[in-house]
Amino acid sequence: MSYFRKSKFFAAGILLLLIVPACGHSSSTESISLEQRRAEAKKIDTRIVKASNEFGMHLYRQLVQTEQNKKKNIFISPTSISLALAMTYNGSNGETQTAMAKTMGWQNMSLDEINQGNKALISLLQQSGNGVQVSIANSLWSRKGIAFHNDFMKTNQAFYDAQVTELDFSSPKAVDTINDWVNNNTNGKIPNMIESIDPMEVLILMNAVYFNGGWKEEFQPSATKEERFRLQDGSAKQVQMMAQTGTYEYFQEEGFQAIRLPYGEGQMDMLIILPDESSSLDALYELLEADYSRWHQPFGMSKGEIKLPRFKIEYDVPLKEPLQAMGMTLPFDEAKADFSGMAPVPPNLFISGVTHKSFVEVNEKGTEAAAVTSVQMAGASAPVDPPFQMTVNRPFFFAIEDCQTGAWLFLGAVTEP
Repeated sequence: MSYFRKSKFFAAGILLLLIVPACGHSSSTESISLEQRRAEAKKIDTRIVKASNEFGMHLYRQLVQTEQNKKKNIFISPTSISLALAMTYNGSNGETQTAMAKTMGWQNMSLDEINQGNKALISLLQQSGNGVQVSIANSLWSRKGIAFHNDFMKTNQAFYDAQVTELDFSSPKAVDTINDWVNNNTNGKIPNMIESIDPMEVLILMNAVYFNGGWKEEFQPSATKEERFRLQDGSAKQVQMMAQTGTYEYFQEEGFQAIRLPYGEGQMDMLIILPDESSSLDALYELLEADYSRWHQPFGMSKGEIKLPRFKIEYDVPLKEPLQAMGMTLPFDEAKADFSGMAPVPPNLFISGVTHKSFVEVNEKGTEAAAVTSVQMAGASAPVDPPFQMTVNRPFFFAIEDCQTGAWLFLGAVTEP
């Protein structure tokens, strides 16, 4: 049975935050012209987009450096994770807030600028234009009987359109209620996020990002052939390799090839970066982080052929340790975390864990993807001539990006289709 809607790309991400004491709501999407959207994109605070993208790349580097992820396909949503942690940030104070700001890239922004910037970005992303649908949902689930600061809840409602629900966490139906929200806001691609609620958990914050758009030019199934894909260990496997020719944004330099395959009217695309045969993903990551801006500039238009394998990724990873390695240690410290902006103290609140789930599948018609991130909190007391040939038959990096804002909704690497 096919997972795909004809000519559509789908993606979704969710962030779940669980808060424990120590000892979303889906917005409507709009269709506007490409020109209107471009004008609105110019008003977006570029610091918000830059912070989210760079955070995503730094987190991604942490993930690929761990032994269990070295040979894995990886797929995360920087947008989803950043938005959920931004909601959490509204409840932080003191050194905890400083630590979060440093890790997230918000040091030179006030809390109001962060909230206003995210609100504008959420609104624009959902004004997705013809051929593309984007929806972003946020929700806060509080344990029945636990008091939270009204300002904290209202701020997240006002800037993140968060659905706020008081829930009896001890009820057997509580898990199903939350998972129903996950399922609905990922279009069924991630049917559940949690299996149980710990007795210490008092607040759950969630974010979902959903993207659905068709390739601007579909791959023809008749052009798909079985070809070899070289794996990281030097072995090879047979994959279904799609192919098409045309004129694309394309860039080639020593060490890699890069191409953008557009969705809809071209307001969204898939950026694919392929290391040379003599290079590697590790070398590519160095390039990606060394010069952030180069990957958000238009490439020259070139004629050529692109071959891309069908692929599917299902990814599930805890993010607590990678975030701590990036410097976000205080928010996880039961004794020192300061989330007094969320609720009265005592008890002290702290983040007890973060989990991310994602799904992506690509074929000739388009792409289907979903991502879920869970954060548990606890309380303590260039042009080429002739035509280029780009055959993606070895591990590669890719990102789903909004061309007009530069935001990376999703990014990942395929080591084995």
